[in-house]
Amino acid sequence: MSNQNLSSVATNVIATYGITATNVINSYRFGGERLIGIVDDGFATVVNRGASALNKGIRSNLIANQQRLSGYSINGVHFGTDRAQRVIGFAVDLATKGVSVVAANAARIDRAANVTALQTLSRVVMPAAIVVSKVADRIEEGSSELVKRVSGKPMPAKAVATRKLKTATRAATATRKRVVKAATQQVSEAVAESASDVSNAARRVARKAKATAKAA
Repeated sequence: MSNQNLSSVATNVIATYGITATNVINSYRFGGERLIGIVDDGFATVVNRGASALNKGIRSNLIANQQRLSGYSINGVHFGTDRAQRVIGFAVDLATKGVSVVAANAARIDRAANVTALQTLSRVVMPAAIVVSKVADRIEEGSSELVKRVSGKPMPAKAVATRKLKTATRAATATRKRVVKAATQQVSEAVAESASDVSNAARRVARKAKATAKAA
């Protein structure tokens, strides 16, 4: 097996665990929404059962207030899960980038040294990597089933998680690139400023030396 195949397996494992983490987040999100809906339905049932004691306006107000509170709760669930999803996106982006960098540097060193260390490493590591990949796949499948059960309705859990993970990872990648670009620009400006200061200092020293030579 080649190093490229080994890095591909590592990247796939990272993505699979990212989907699993997203499924856990979705379980909390969909489960929270379902639970809040059950509470709303139960509250409305209780209020409507007391129709003889409560007029229609009071019942409507009570139900509307309950639904308003439920809306706040749902917004809180969405806010928390969205933040957690962004964290997963950053983690997957950094881990994937790390695998790519390590693989590229290892291949470059291997070619420069004219050795076959990567092929040897791949032969040794690949069987374990495949086992880890299969385990990750089984965990992801279980988490997808959990999402379906918690949501209480049939849904393409893996497709939903994959779409959310890709969106979060793309956003994380864009943010990382902006940060790197800004940092690179700051470093370049600092280097240019230092070089200018050194050049100016050198010219001042040269002028002083020249003036001293003339005076002598």
